[in-house]
Amino acid sequence: MTLPRLSRRLVSSASRLKRIPRATVVFLFTFTTILIFSYIFIFKAMNDLSRNLDRYLRNVTHTHLPPPHDRGQKEKENDWDNSNSDSHQVKIPKNQMFDRSASWSSLQRELLDDESDVINVEEEKKRCASFDFGFPNPTMMPLKRRRLFYGALISDDSTEVIQATSMEQYNIFHTVSLIESNTTQNLTPKKWRFFGSEDATKKLNWLYQLYGPKTKISVDYYVTSLEEGGKDPLYMEYFQREGHSYRWKFNGMEPDDVAVIGDLDETYSRDFLRALQICDVPQFRPGLNCKSPKLIASTLVFESSPECVWKDRRWYHPGSSCLICCVPWIFYPVLEISSCFLICPVSCCVSDVMLGECVDQIGDTKLHPPTRRDSWESHGKRLDGYGRRRNYTNYDAEVLAALNMTGQGPLWLPHEFRAEEGGTQISKNDEWKSPTAYHLHNFFMSGEEIRFKYSTYGHPDSKALVKPLRHIHDDLMLAVTCAEGNHTEKAEHSFDSIPGTVRPIYYVNEEARRARHSLWQDIVRKDAEKYEQNNDIR
Repeated sequence: MTLPRLSRRLVSSASRLKRIPRATVVFLFTFTTILIFSYIFIFKAMNDLSRNLDRYLRNVTHTHLPPPHDRGQKEKENDWDNSNSDSHQVKIPKNQMFDRSASWSSLQRELLDDESDVINVEEEKKRCASFDFGFPNPTMMPLKRRRLFYGALISDDSTEVIQATSMEQYNIFHTVSLIESNTTQNLTPKKWRFFGSEDATKKLNWLYQLYGPKTKISVDYYVTSLEEGGKDPLYMEYFQREGHSYRWKFNGMEPDDVAVIGDLDETYSRDFLRALQICDVPQFRPGLNCKSPKLIASTLVFESSPECVWKDRRWYHPGSSCLICCVPWIFYPVLEISSCFLICPVSCCVSDVMLGECVDQIGDTKLHPPTRRDSWESHGKRLDGYGRRRNYTNYDAEVLAALNMTGQGPLWLPHEFRAEEGGTQISKNDEWKSPTAYHLHNFFMSGEEIRFKYSTYGHPDSKALVKPLRHIHDDLMLAVTCAEGNHTEKAEHSFDSIPGTVRPIYYVNEEARRARHSLWQDIVRKDAEKYEQNNDIR
């Protein structure tokens, strides 16, 4: 089209616009203006809603409000106790309060009586030397205990195993971060245990008091938006555990604090936890490169009963401690992942420990640039060459080189405490190389609970629901034969025959040991009667 013809068309179009009624122009202008302001208003409202929702969730998380059906009840001042407000910020009805120390034996009381704020230097030096740790020079810095922050998933763990491991940890942790989900690792639905009912509120109030008044308990809830599991069911666990570092930061964790990741049926020995708080631990010295920052425990494994103990089998978890800080967890659209954590008031490994400056959300990303992972770039497993199995070839060549850096490693996600290599295993420096941790494996209250675990968690066994317990797993074979009084060369003969002097404090009480072993024997007897005809199923 030539320029003169284009000019004539523009003039013609302009003349036609002049013939549009004034009222129509006013209407269009008004409509357009309203539409623009409506979009602005809606955008602002959605933004405000997002901020308010985040603020509400953080508030609910921090104050541990009871479920909605409880909030309408009149709360009389003398019906509630506020003595734990500094640690839990939760109101527990007096009729649900208990003093767990009232049931301690004299020996348990002696072992747990180590909470004095006055540090006995000579005793602590001996403790540190027993793990080949040095002792800080008190003339160079004020001598104080490090703060420990703990994270674990909570699901179908028995009340007994929670009581046992929490006794070992009584009044030691600053924060215990627990995360519950309404699905198993292979996305099998399951009921909330600590959310949504009056019974759940009572269970929460019980849980809040187990770890001692000096420990803050935070129970958060995880809901996935995934409709299908991935190739590895453990990815669900990986995504859930990321919430721990956010909770720790929200509860005030700093880079010189220590983070512990585990399962509720695992715990470091109390002696070792106290050592982590006071000793000169090389992995806790500031300025780490974070490529191999973990402490790994030497773990004594109990199978279903304190009287059924693996001989010469030492697991390597718990085994990593991390110093860490965090921020509240928010919804997946913001983080561009397909799962979300709702922060509310509420395998193969054992607990692992690491210095906070090496932990995701706590350490400095300028010193430790992010690495690449296989889920949405920053979630899931590290890619080969980017820190997977301590191979940092690509990370060094691509990430660090682009920043003119050398030698540094990335920050660690909570699940990487357990899933990735890179640490030092610690045993006690005595003639028995005594353990520094315990794993109370399969301490369930019924055979059906065990079957549910093996049919839905980790790498599920489709036949676990019909097999006799002894044929579900080698671990259960040892536990069943032990209950029947047949101790193989793989097992210790009893709790008392364990070499050395290190024992779980909960089970030094002979009455507790006897009760648990009797229950386990009863479970085995009932299971044999019910599933005896299925002995050929493997």
